[in-house]
Amino acid sequence: MRLGGSSRTVIGVDVGRRTIKAAQLVRSRGRWHAFALAMLPRPEPEKETCGADAAALHKVLRRQGFSGKKIVVAAPEERTLQAALELPSKVSGAPMGQIVRMEMSRLHNVAPDSFEMAYWELRTPDSAKPVVRTFAVGCPHDAGTAVMDVFESEGFDVTALDVRGAAAVRACEPLILPVPQITAIADLGWCSTSVLFVCGRSLMYERRVAGASIGELTARLAEVFGITLEAAQQIVNTVGLSVEDPAGIDHQTLDVIRKHVRNHFDKMLEEWKAPFSYVNHQYPAEGLKQLLLIGGGAAVPQIAPYVQERLGLSVRTVAAGDLIESPAELLAKAQNPALTVAVGLAQFGGPADE
Repeated sequence: MRLGGSSRTVIGVDVGRRTIKAAQLVRSRGRWHAFALAMLPRPEPEKETCGADAAALHKVLRRQGFSGKKIVVAAPEERTLQAALELPSKVSGAPMGQIVRMEMSRLHNVAPDSFEMAYWELRTPDSAKPVVRTFAVGCPHDAGTAVMDVFESEGFDVTALDVRGAAAVRACEPLILPVPQITAIADLGWCSTSVLFVCGRSLMYERRVAGASIGELTARLAEVFGITLEAAQQIVNTVGLSVEDPAGIDHQTLDVIRKHVRNHFDKMLEEWKAPFSYVNHQYPAEGLKQLLLIGGGAAVPQIAPYVQERLGLSVRTVAAGDLIESPAELLAKAQNPALTVAVGLAQFGGPADE
């Protein structure tokens, strides 16, 4: 695809537990357009990012039309540091950045100089309080260096590490409600779920939920029916929460599948009560108005209406194609919500230098 007056972005690379997602965009006439999209299985699933991942990605990118070697990679989520802080609004002496760093160090029990960090001030519902509400994220140097070394050894130029939450917010910006309304984004991954709360363009709070993951559901179905994880995942992505009966599966089996799927997502929603309650308590005037579902688990059929009925919120699944323009040859890939974070990573810093 070639667009007049356009410039390609870096390649956004999102390494999950079982798959690698990549996206490259172009910006033209004020709109983002998909230049290339890819999703491939990891050679060594469930393990930390390694050279085999970078080598497999390198081969796929060459075949699927990506351009250049500049990439932005998601920092390893399990090593990412984060904190929602309330700090004094007037502090003499130390600058705010130093105060935030020391608080992060104390909360996570790490050395103050052992991580890179970003932070931003949040809109305060009660301006009379003498505090500054702040959200901070960080990545330990050893974790970031390890990921960068993996890709740079394969010839990639890692221009930045970004946190998944920030990339998700960046990608979903066209659908986020205007200030002061609050939008939640649920990233339904293989091993965990992250629920992000956003006001305008600011990530206000993030809560990771280890249980009730799509991998947990898939493993349970594989055990119940004595099938492979791949076959169980296909069942989840075919049957899901739909009331329609797919061909080739008897009614008794469907009843068992649907019972496990409903129980799984009911458990997930139960896990979400605490972070939802926290945000509604902290920002009672604005309140939570909308929930966006991204990640591989968001591809489960009819998950959005199921969640909407139980939460009483406006809920929708968000795929890359809902956020950017896609040419005909990329439309099928663009419908996968697992690619949404990769799109946000590609948008980091705007167009890449040639």
